[in-house]
Amino acid sequence: MQRMTLSHALESLSLSDRATMAAVHVCDELQLATMLHTPRTWLQVLRQIDPATRALLDRIRRAGGQLPMVLCEAVGGPLRTNMTTLSPRTLLTIYAQPAPIEKLLMAGFVWPYAHEGGNWVVLPEVEALLPPPLAIMSAPDSIVVEADEKLPHEEILLHLACMAFDGRVPLQHHGKVSQKVTKHIAIDGVTDAYVHWLVATLLAGGAFNAQSNLVVPTELLLEWLQLPQHVRQQELARAWLQAAWSEWELGLKRRPPALDVRLVRRTMLQAVLPHIPDQWCAGDDIIAQLRLSWPDVMRPTPADGRWKVPVGWPTHWDEEDGLLIKYMLIGPMSWLGLVELAENGHYLRRTLLGGWHAGLTTAPTVEPPKAAVLEPDFCVVVPDKNNIYARFQLHRIADWNDAATAQLSPARVKNAIARGMSVLEYIVTLATITAQPVPVDIQTLVRRWGAEVEQIILSNVVILHANDAATISDIQHDRRIHLPPHEVIGGTRIALLPSDAIGVARRLRHAGYRIDTHQLRPGQFDEAELAIIDAALEQMTTQREAAGAIRRRINQMRAPSGDGNG
Repeated sequence: MQRMTLSHALESLSLSDRATMAAVHVCDELQLATMLHTPRTWLQVLRQIDPATRALLDRIRRAGGQLPMVLCEAVGGPLRTNMTTLSPRTLLTIYAQPAPIEKLLMAGFVWPYAHEGGNWVVLPEVEALLPPPLAIMSAPDSIVVEADEKLPHEEILLHLACMAFDGRVPLQHHGKVSQKVTKHIAIDGVTDAYVHWLVATLLAGGAFNAQSNLVVPTELLLEWLQLPQHVRQQELARAWLQAAWSEWELGLKRRPPALDVRLVRRTMLQAVLPHIPDQWCAGDDIIAQLRLSWPDVMRPTPADGRWKVPVGWPTHWDEEDGLLIKYMLIGPMSWLGLVELAENGHYLRRTLLGGWHAGLTTAPTVEPPKAAVLEPDFCVVVPDKNNIYARFQLHRIADWNDAATAQLSPARVKNAIARGMSVLEYIVTLATITAQPVPVDIQTLVRRWGAEVEQIILSNVVILHANDAATISDIQHDRRIHLPPHEVIGGTRIALLPSDAIGVARRLRHAGYRIDTHQLRPGQFDEAELAIIDAALEQMTTQREAAGAIRRRINQMRAPSGDGNG
C-alpha cells in the first residue's frame, strides 16, 4: 500500500476538518491546498509550536517519516479523538491544551496510515517543504570547567595483568573480584565498580580466563598489549558489547530495569555517542534532551514493526531508561575513554577517541613505543613507560630494580621455566621486547640456567582399579560409561580428575559394573562452595579471631599447589 499524496489527503478531509486545519495555518479554506504546498506556511507553524511537539515531529522524521501510533501517543498523547469519525480534527477543538500528537494532526504534519497496527506518517511532500530536524543534543555556548583527573587506564590494566599472572586476583562466586584487588591497585580514583567491570570485560573478551577461582591472563592478552592504545580500547569495547553479564549485577544493589543490557550497550556506542557534544555540557541535560527528542532510544521498534508500550512507560523513564543511560555515561563509556568527565561527573563531553569510535574523526596518530634495551650486565631498560607489553613481559621473566630497569638472573630464568615457559620462548620473549636478536653469550647462559630446572607437577587424582587389563579396556570403550579425559596406569588402573569420579561411579553402576567406593573420599566443599563461605565470612561484622583463621584456611584450600610466585 502506497502512501497518499498531500492533495489526496486534503481531498479526504471533511469540510469541518478543512476549516480546522485552515484556522491552524491562518488562511482561507479555499487557499489551503495552495498554501500547504509552500515552505513558508509550514515554517510559520513550526515557529509557534512548543519544544515537545517539535521534538515528536523530528523523531518521526528521523525514523524515515513514520512511527507506530502506540509509540507516538505514549510520548506525545493521548489522542482524544476517534479517527474513524467524519471530523476527528474538529472534535479536538473542544479540548484545552492539545497534546503534541494532537497539534501535529490538526496542522497536517502527520497523517494516519493503517499498516502493521497503525502508524503516524509525515507525507513525502510535506517532508520536502520542512527544514532539517533539530539536533538531538546541543551544548551550551559557554561552560568553562576543568576536566576531572583522568584514570591511567593503561597503568591499571598493566597492574591488574601482573597481579593476575601472580595468582593474586581471586574470583568470588558472584563474579566479582575480592576487595583486596582494589586495595592493591594504589591509584587515586580507582573504584571497586571499575575494577569489577574491567575484570569482567577482560574475561568476556578472552584476555583473562578463570581457573580454580583465580583470574589468569591468556595469550590473547599479550596480543592486546602489543596493540596501539586506541585499538586496544576498541577491542575492550568489543568485549564489553558481547559480555553476557549485566552492569547492574556488578554495580550497586538495585532493581535492574527491564531492558536488554547488551542492546543498550550497542545503542550507546553506535547511536548515542555520535550525538554527544564534544563541548562541555551537563550530563543531566543530555539525559533530558534524550528523553525529549529520542525517548525510545533504548527500546527500538522490533523487527515485526509492532511496538508495544511497556507497562507504565514512559512514567518510569527516569527510573529505568534515564538511570541506565546515566550509568553508561559516567561508567563504562568513561572507563573506555569515549567521554570525559568534569566536576565528579556532573559535566561531560565526547573525547577524540570517542569521535573515532563513532566514525566522526580519523584514527589518532600513534607513535610506536620505544623498545626495551638489553645491557651486557643482564639489565633490561624500558625507556618508554607506554610500552606496557615490555613491562608485562619483564614482570614474567625478570626482577624490577626500579620503575624503568629490570634484572635477568638465574633464579628468574628458572622461575619462568618452572611455570611452563620453555627456554626458546624465554629467548624469543626477550628478543621481542628489545626488538633485536639476543646476543649469543646471553642465549648460552639462559639455556644453561634453564637446563638446571626439573619440572615436577603434583596433582590430585582418583584411581579406578580393576583386576585385569581386559576390564579396563571394556570400560574405556563402553559408550555407556562415557569416560572423561583420563590416563591408564600399568594396564589395570585409570587416573581420573576428582571432579569426574562421582559421575563415572554412577554411570558404572547403571551399566551393571560392581564397584567399591568405600575408599573414595570426596572433598567436603567444592570451589564454588568455598567461595560462598569466604564471601560470607568477609561480610561478617564480628572481629573474632576464629573467623580470620577460617578465612586463612579457606585461602590455603583454594590456592593452587606450590609457591604462589612460581
